[in-house]
Parts: sequence; C-alpha cells; structure tokens
Amino acid sequence: MTTPQPVLIQQSKPSSRIPVSPSMQSPSVTTAKHPSKKQRRESILPGTAHIHRTSSLTPPGFLFVFVTLFLALGAINGQNNLLFWLFGFSIAALIVSGIITGTALIAIRLTAHPLDQTELGTFLEPCYTIHNTSRLYPNFALEIIELDAPVPASPQSIPAVALHIRPNTHTKTHSQVAPATRGLLTLSRIRIRSRFPFGLFTKSVDFNIPRQALILPRSIPVDQSSLDRLTATDESASRSLNRRGSGLDYFALRQYQPGDPLRNIAWKQSARTSTLLVTEYPEPATDQLAIQLSAPTDQTTDDLFEHAISLTYSILKAAPTHTRVALSIPWAATSISPSTGQAHISRCARTLAFLTRPESAQPSQPSKLRNDRLITIGYSRSNAAAPANLYAEDYTPKPAK
Repeated sequence: MTTPQPVLIQQSKPSSRIPVSPSMQSPSVTTAKHPSKKQRRESILPGTAHIHRTSSLTPPGFLFVFVTLFLALGAINGQNNLLFWLFGFSIAALIVSGIITGTALIAIRLTAHPLDQTELGTFLEPCYTIHNTSRLYPNFALEIIELDAPVPASPQSIPAVALHIRPNTHTKTHSQVAPATRGLLTLSRIRIRSRFPFGLFTKSVDFNIPRQALILPRSIPVDQSSLDRLTATDESASRSLNRRGSGLDYFALRQYQPGDPLRNIAWKQSARTSTLLVTEYPEPATDQLAIQLSAPTDQTTDDLFEHAISLTYSILKAAPTHTRVALSIPWAATSISPSTGQAHISRCARTLAFLTRPESAQPSQPSKLRNDRLITIGYSRSNAAAPANLYAEDYTPKPAK
C-alpha cells in the first residue's frame, strides 16, 4: 500500500506593482522630430526658395563640346602632347562652367514685391530683391525673366539684370513688362538664369510667386476742342459766386456766431467796429459733366471698341479738378454718379479696365444721368446707331507711310 505523496501548493508572491486600469494609463507620448540644421537655417532665410532647376547647353556650348571631342580623337591618334594639353583644358572649362554657376544659383532666394497699376502702352515695372544666402560663392550676370509676361509686338519686355551679388548679401532690381491687354494681369512664374562664366551652359532656377496688377486703358491725346467741353461755363460760375461756401475770394462780413472757425474772424474790421465779425467766402465754382459710352454695333471692330474705351478714359483724366464727372454705360448696366477727386477717377478707370464687349449688339439707350452737358462717345460716323459728340475713329492712330 503506497502512501500518498503530499501535494505542495506554491503560492505566488504578491506583485509589488499596482494594477492600472486602462482609463488610468497615460496616453502615448510621440517624440517630435527635431528639424535638421539645414531646415532651421532655411526657415530664417529671407525670400522664397526655388521650386525647379534646369541646366542646358547653349549653341556655343554644343560647338565647344564638338571641338573637345575632335581634340580627343586627334590626341589619341597622333599622341601629341599639345593636343592632350588642349583636351585637358577643354574638359576643365566644361567642368568649371557646369559646376560653379549651378552651385551658386542653389543658394539664391527671391522676394517679388507687389505690382503697381499702370496704363496700357506703358511698361509695368516688377521689382525684386535677390538674396544670395551662400557663404562662399558669389553670383554673376543674373537675368530675371517673367515667364507669364505677355509677348506683344511692340514694345518688347525687358528682363532685369544683376551683375554681381556677393555672398550673404542682397540686391534690388526691376524688369519692364509690356502689357498686351487691359484688365487684370497675373504674373506668377519667375526664372533666374545665368551663363557665367564662359556662356557654355545655361543654368536657371524657377520661382512661383503670384502677383496681380491692374492694367488701365490706353491714354490718348485729346485735342483742345474736346477739352473745351470740360471747362465750366460762365453761367455756372456766376451762380456759384452768389452762394456762400468755402472758396478763397471775399464774399461778405457778418457777426460772429458760436461755432464759426476762428480762422475766419476779421480781426481788423472787428477792432474798428468793436464787434466780432466773420468773413464769408463764396462757394467754389463747380461744373458737372457726364460721359456716356455708346453701345457697339455689329460693324464695330475690336480696335474701335478699344479706342472708344481709351478715349473715354482720356477725357476722364483731362477733366478739371473742380468738375464733377459722371460715367454712364447703359448697355453694360453701369452708371457712376458725378463726383470729384482722384478716388472717383480711379473708380471710373477701374470700371473701364474690366469692361467687356457684349456678345450681341445692344440697342442704344438714353442716359439716366440728368445733365445738360453730356458727351457721348461713339465708334464710327458711318455706322453710328445714334449721333455722338466724339468718335473713336477720329482718334485712331494713322498708319505710317
């Protein structure tokens, strides 16, 4: 009879760690990736970095490579030391021309300043600040080109040029862009290129910096007979002289009233009469002028339409400062109330800059502005739907003989 063996029950030691519920567990902590030294340096650099680099051989470069290969064949076949020396010099020139300029352009950063509005037929001048952030390499013979600039027949756009930029310095320059049409011009892509030192390679870097400029209509000269329509009449001037206002000429004297400006007190006359008197001035003579642009017909060419807009804009600019000018374009549902000042002229010019020709001919409509001095701008005398005061065909430049 076998005796039963005692069974040993091994008790587990109590854990010293306190169980933590899932709700009490701390969230996982993700370590942030520290930026590299290069990234920290680029974050504090001025300007905008380039988005694309290109490199290509110029036509003289292709010729130089062909001559270099010809020298290599001659040196190998003839075993001439002079040819080997010339071949080595040619290879060194290719290496220097291909590496130096490209290395220096990598450190270029560009700041493109906002564009100002200009008139059609004049140059828009984009301004740039070129930063050379390299600590070692200078930049030479840089050319800045607006890739989105229009290419009109005349005048031609002129790129900006920077001859020399030392390391860790910057320079300012500007180009000249000739707008082709009125309206809103958008420029985004800018290219900086260089062919330094030997003109064998063209190295370039491209930037994307969107900017916009308002192109106003073309300004054309207006003859004296048209300008006479803008002057105030004697009748309106005499009416204005009989009204009190803020002019400069003497009008009358009256007793001082509370609230009158102290600068209007007539001190000499007040001392004689022992009564405080105030000088009154007449209201400055103002005149009102309304300009209406007629609706184009099917026979109106695009050139005549543009010349009519330019004529309207030129008359707006030529209006005297005291004249209240109104603009009416009934077929475009546009009517600007009469007013004075540069802000009002700018508003009318902006309206003309964005004006588009209707797809179909519109019937002529009378102006809604109540003004006896209304100047109507037409297109052609032969195809006019309604009589006008001025016609665009009379201001079209005659072709040179």
